[in-house]
Amino acid sequence: MSEHCLSGILRTLGIGLVMAGILFTPSPAMADTTTEARAQTVREIAELIHETARRWNSQDYSTVLELWDPDEPMPLYLAEEQAGWFIGQDRLRAYLDPARPDPGLEALRETMYDIQVNPIAPDLAIAAWYMHFEMKRRHSKPMAEDVRVSAVFRRTPAGWRYIYWAESPKTATIYIKDLMQKNLSEDWNEFFEQARQRRLEVTRKKAQ
Repeated sequence: MSEHCLSGILRTLGIGLVMAGILFTPSPAMADTTTEARAQTVREIAELIHETARRWNSQDYSTVLELWDPDEPMPLYLAEEQAGWFIGQDRLRAYLDPARPDPGLEALRETMYDIQVNPIAPDLAIAAWYMHFEMKRRHSKPMAEDVRVSAVFRRTPAGWRYIYWAESPKTATIYIKDLMQKNLSEDWNEFFEQARQRRLEVTRKKAQ
């Protein structure tokens, strides 16, 4: 069999395998395009998450609803302070854009950080991040906490939009532990190294 004939057979076989979905090796140019598309998705999702914080911080919480996909029949929203899920457009709207805003809430601020985005399909992505949450209610002192958040996004004609949101507070044990660690003095690490050396010296003296 000639080299030319063998080459033709291999090319034909390769096309057949590609059409069957068995074998596909993207060209470097295509791989670069895929990588760039993924990076673009990550940037857009991160911007949407930061935009969410900006809208909450504007104190006009109803505008957050605009960042959700209005065509999603069953959006899911879990707020940490609520006992259950908000499921469906009506429940979501009632929470984000109530007819009568909470009169006891005086101010709210959010900061999103450590955002991790995973595009799982051309029109779907998931993300996980932390939200630093600060709030002041009437007749109470301001308070703050860090909350874990996860979300699912769908690409729509208007851009990426939420279809799922869940806030996951820490257990009481983990929360108290983290709070106590945050109360350490700034010079603790320096003191710790000095104290560790002193304890080693004490141990050596007692061993003599």
